[in-house]
This record gives sequence, C-alpha cells and structure tokens, in this order.
Amino acid sequence: MIGFEDLTLAARAAVAVREQLVPLSELRRLVHSCPTAQDAAAILRTSGRAVSVIAEVKRATATFADLSGVGDPGVLARFYEAGGAACVSVVTEPSRAHGSLADLNAVRAAVEAPVLVNDVIVTPYQVHEARAHGADLLTLDARLEPIVLESLIERTHSLGMLAVVEAHSRREAITAAESGGRAIAVDARDPRTLRVDRCRFEQVAEVLPRSIIRIAAGGVRGPHDVMRYARSGADVVLVGEAVIRSADPQRFVAELVAAGSHPALLPPAHREVL
Repeated sequence: MIGFEDLTLAARAAVAVREQLVPLSELRRLVHSCPTAQDAAAILRTSGRAVSVIAEVKRATATFADLSGVGDPGVLARFYEAGGAACVSVVTEPSRAHGSLADLNAVRAAVEAPVLVNDVIVTPYQVHEARAHGADLLTLDARLEPIVLESLIERTHSLGMLAVVEAHSRREAITAAESGGRAIAVDARDPRTLRVDRCRFEQVAEVLPRSIIRIAAGGVRGPHDVMRYARSGADVVLVGEAVIRSADPQRFVAELVAAGSHPALLPPAHREVL
C-alpha cells in the first residue's frame, strides 16, 4: 500500500518537474489573468436543500481499481452538472490515481459549476497551478504538518478558492479547524485498511462547529446514504466511484440531489416554501 509520506514525496518530485517547465512567476501571471473563483461556500450551502452533492471524476478507485475506460472527464462532468451537482470534483493526482491537469482542463471547459481539484497538495506552487487552471476549490490533507497545512489553507483562500481539508479522525478534524479550514471532508475510508465505515462521519464531525461546512466523503451508494449523512449533520456529500460505475450518471446524481432536498430533512420554514 502507498503511504501518505510516499504520496507527498511523489507529489514534490512531480512538482519539481512541472516547475522547470512553468515557473511560479508564470503561474502567478496566469492566475491574475483568469476569471475570479466562484464562491463555492455559498453555492454548497444554498437554502432549500439540506445536503448538496459534489460528484467526482477520477480514473482510479481508492483501492486502485482502474476506471480509465469509463469515458471522457468533460463528458462525465456535464452529466453531473445536468443532474444537479453543486460542484464537480476532479482527481488530478498522477502516481496513484492516474489523474492529470489535462483532466482538470477538460472538466473546467465542460461545466459552469465550481470545480474542486482533488490531489496531494504539498506546495504553494500546486495551489497557484490549480487556480491558474480554473479551480474554485482545492483539497488539502489534515495529515500535513500543522504549519504547512495552515500556510496552504491561507494561500488557497487568498486566491479566492475554498480549501477543503480532508480528515480521518477527530484529532485531524480539530487540527483542520484550528488551522483555518472552513470546509472539512471526513473520509469514510480508513487510510490504512481502506475499509469504509459510514459511522466515521458522525463520530468525527461532531467535534466541528456548525460554521464549518461538513462534507461526508466516501461510502455513498445511493439516496439512502445521502439522507443518512444528512441526519448525521452533513452539509455536503461527495460521491465518486458509485456514480462513475452507475449505468446513468446524470440520473444517479439527480437521485442523490433529490434525496438531499427531501422535505423530511429541511427545517419547517423551508418545507412550507416547497
């Protein structure tokens, strides 16, 4: 199994190669010339729905099964957006997930919805790179050194993007919040065993203040899981493998979105409007 330290080392090596081709100064120039990032936080917390859906494009599962034959990233992203996904996530990590900036470009060109870049982010260069390629949100990992995590969160927010900090435990979630995280994704999959535990979200998220956007990542098989996560306090669910493997991605996303807007999950005032 590839450990987190191995992934960070691989990420740094890949960044060093890309920086030789496109220096940071050039990325900064590109960032200044590209459209302003969308307010993803406001979009994820739209009134009238209890839970928003982020649907993810990726070329490999968390257990390394190959998904590269499922179709063009841009086409999938358009299906997700048509189904009502609030945001589209794209995995760009190359060594384990076989992603790339080309996938990000394809997704950004295909949809108007905010785009989340899911990668092993370890340097400020990657933050500028994501923004230069049109990202509105960026994943970070709470397992990073606290001073590094805090710096990357600040850099992400300074460029107008929303940092989504991934946590696997209560301690990591607290670290993410104390480091300035405004959106925290609780991964249902244990990073050591790769087993999915849908109870992990509730156990971890309960230590977070309500001001933080709580994202349940992983373990979503269908509408019933969306409603379960909503009742456990989730504001957002992120779904990847299940939607990619579905026979009709657009319909699958639409069913998740409908579950997240179910009247039973909404406050009484919103129910009356519906």
